[in-house]
Amino acid sequence: MSTQTIERRELIEIINALSDDAAEKMAHYAAFLRYEEWAEEQEDAEDIAYVKSLTEEDRKNTVPQSEVIAAYEVKYGPLD
Repeated sequence: MSTQTIERRELIEIINALSDDAAEKMAHYAAFLRYEEWAEEQEDAEDIAYVKSLTEEDRKNTVPQSEVIAAYEVKYGPLD
C-alpha cells in the first residue's frame, strides 16, 4: 500500500472522529485556505500582466525597491 493511500486513510479516520461541529469548522477553514491560495495566484497573475505591459519608458521612470524601503524605514521605522 502506498504512503499516499495510508495518509488518506488516516485522514479519513481523523475526520470521522470529529464532532459534526468540528468537521464543519474544518471544512470551512479548508475552503478558506483554498480561496486564499486562489486569490494569491490571481494577484500574482495580475502583477505579472502589469509588469509585462510596461514599456521601456515606464521602466525608466520606476523607483528601485531599495529606495522605497529606505524611505519607509526613515518615516515608520525598520521593517521586520
